[in-house]
Amino acid sequence: MTTSDIASASARDRLLQAGWMRLFRQQDDRLAEVKRAYGIDLSARSGRAAVEEYSFVIIPVDLIVHRQDEYRETNVVFALGKSVLISVEHEAHPGTLDVASRILLEEVQAGKSHDPASVLFLVLQLLNDAAHATIREISERLDEIGESVASAGGGYQMTGRQVGVADIADTVAKLAEAEELVAKTVEGQMMLARAVRWLRRVGGDTRFGQALPTLLSDIHSLRRYAQFQHGKIRNLQQSLMTTLDLKQNNVIKVFTIVTAVFTPPTLVAAFYGQNFAEMPELFLPWGEWAVIALTGLSAILPLFYIQKKGWMR
Repeated sequence: MTTSDIASASARDRLLQAGWMRLFRQQDDRLAEVKRAYGIDLSARSGRAAVEEYSFVIIPVDLIVHRQDEYRETNVVFALGKSVLISVEHEAHPGTLDVASRILLEEVQAGKSHDPASVLFLVLQLLNDAAHATIREISERLDEIGESVASAGGGYQMTGRQVGVADIADTVAKLAEAEELVAKTVEGQMMLARAVRWLRRVGGDTRFGQALPTLLSDIHSLRRYAQFQHGKIRNLQQSLMTTLDLKQNNVIKVFTIVTAVFTPPTLVAAFYGQNFAEMPELFLPWGEWAVIALTGLSAILPLFYIQKKGWMR
């Protein structure tokens, strides 16, 4: 056994002394031990409903974790019992639960006592703080995207290059990604709120005093803030779709104007391309200039009419 394995085992034992057994989905042997010891099977736990089994309350929670410069969705299943809190993480990654375990170990080393309910309360607090940081970063990204949307609505970027459909499509893709992330965060906050309500049911209203209602209120306020960000994304998407429709209409308008201008000269040219047996104007000394003038006039008149109607704006 290496030094790191010994340190990991020691930290795991100290966490267990504090009432927290932290597991991962890949640890089949330890999950089997949990099933033999407590009678609950957490190895293939699926679904999002909270259930009670063998004096345990099993609560799944969806999380948004920041990993490798991107946000990813993961899942943690908490099994709250009278003597132990068991958490099963979908994958091992540095994040909020690592922070919670480090804080818990420091408090245990300082002589502070914990039980499973207080450990779960600490974890839920940190998860809510992590969700708050996620929403705050999403809000900052939306402010940057909002500048791109305003640039697209104006038609030109700061460099003077006209904003094209490809630029708008790229911004739409970013907004779709942000919308999915915010929606998952809202769902995660709903699951956090459910976990707090279960904790209050198990621990009682007097156990944590005003801490539980305060945490629950904070979770709800953050969910409303996330929903506000979701509405902002929808408004930006609608603005982009309107801009895209206007650009497409402008393209169609240009082709329509070009067609209206060049159709009459095309007809004039088609007339003189016919093989008639006799064309008297060809023998006139000013016949060629008359045809040129007629062709130019047939192009200018539609253009003048379109400009007068204001269709070129």
